[in-house]
Amino acid sequence: MSDARQQFIDLYTRRTPGSLRLYEQARKHLPGGVPGNAGFRPPYPLYVDRASGPFLWDVDGNQYIDSLIGGGPHILGHSPPPVMNAVADQLSRGTSTIAPSPNNLAMAEIIRKHMPHMEMIRFVHTGSEAVHMSMRVARAFTGRRKIGKFEGNFHGGYDNLLISGTSYGGPEERPVALPEGAGIPQGVLDDTVVLPFNNTDATVALIEEHASELAGVVVEAVGGTWLAGIVAEQDFLEALREVTARHGILLIFDEVITGFRVALGGSTAVTGVTPDLVALAKTIGGGLPMGAFGGRRDVMEQVVTPPRDASDKRVTIFQSGTFQTNLVSLAAGLAMLSELEKPGVYEKLNDTGDRVREGIEKIGANVGIGVQATGQGPIFGVYFADEPVRSIRDVLASDREMAGTFYLGLVAHGVYITPYHLGFTNASQSEAEVDGVLDICQTVLETIKDS
Repeated sequence: MSDARQQFIDLYTRRTPGSLRLYEQARKHLPGGVPGNAGFRPPYPLYVDRASGPFLWDVDGNQYIDSLIGGGPHILGHSPPPVMNAVADQLSRGTSTIAPSPNNLAMAEIIRKHMPHMEMIRFVHTGSEAVHMSMRVARAFTGRRKIGKFEGNFHGGYDNLLISGTSYGGPEERPVALPEGAGIPQGVLDDTVVLPFNNTDATVALIEEHASELAGVVVEAVGGTWLAGIVAEQDFLEALREVTARHGILLIFDEVITGFRVALGGSTAVTGVTPDLVALAKTIGGGLPMGAFGGRRDVMEQVVTPPRDASDKRVTIFQSGTFQTNLVSLAAGLAMLSELEKPGVYEKLNDTGDRVREGIEKIGANVGIGVQATGQGPIFGVYFADEPVRSIRDVLASDREMAGTFYLGLVAHGVYITPYHLGFTNASQSEAEVDGVLDICQTVLETIKDS
């Protein structure tokens, strides 16, 4: 163990005795002492008491600049007043119904206003469900069985999404489908064609080879959980659009992270590449649970719209759920998107993201540590490597031990982010908070360099 890592562990444990106490109690009831894997971190999880604006506070009263913002949904910061006011108003008028609400229509209209390629939309509970349903739509519409997904892309927690994420097999030009943990059936792996991210020639060749079997190809235009902030290259996305269109394969953009974050129009507005289907979540729920999927009208009408009567012989998918009309999430999401439409919001988000990425790389250069800060708009990731990091193979070849020490150092000194995860800036951050993140990055990198 490096001296720096031990210093950060010692500082963390001195600051967080309450978290350690709760962790020991929680381990009796919660696997790993956490409600989900994302909450775990060595040497033990941080237990949070409250959050507001750009900050959160742990159970010991320590304040942190929150660079995780709940994994992405709080683009305006925690508990922005316009969103909280909308939630409070809705709570007095009900929380959820299976019956449709006018706000379902209002949300669909505002999404389509900014993403006109989402001609028809359905609402779900999570981003995982949105991607999963998009895959189901692609299979139903094309009559084909297999889905193409990229090494390192994270699409959620379902069996057919947890493939070749933090590991890889086979040569880059012909990846092997690997389960991302236990419990993934072999049949799911057999129905997946794994593709190499940002490798245009190999991707096109594999899609050509499997074209008759592929219902859809799903991609993150900016890598999320496993490719923290690594951006899909423009020529790669353009080639992906061309080859899928030529073979009648539905191109699915997973915009759970990028939707309404990199721009009001998401990745299509940034790249000019238009997919057939899109999966959304996080931002559109205003900080509460909600996802959506949709796209081309002919696709959605054919396999999602329920049969009208006995004479309608279409075979459609099943898609429904208890919280498909979550009135509170809809109210929060509408308030959130209304705020994002105001002038200057994205200019600020992009500026803070640029400042963090440029600042981290400048600090690394001054300290003498090779650091790459990836990302787009308010998204950033940090890698320790001399060569450009473009794929999960590059990520795993980078200095992961140093990265783990760096992330531990951040939280020990007051910047909250989970290990190896992408980070976010948000609209509630002032210059002081951006400077605070960079000051702590400098302290951490100097400690690592001196150890």
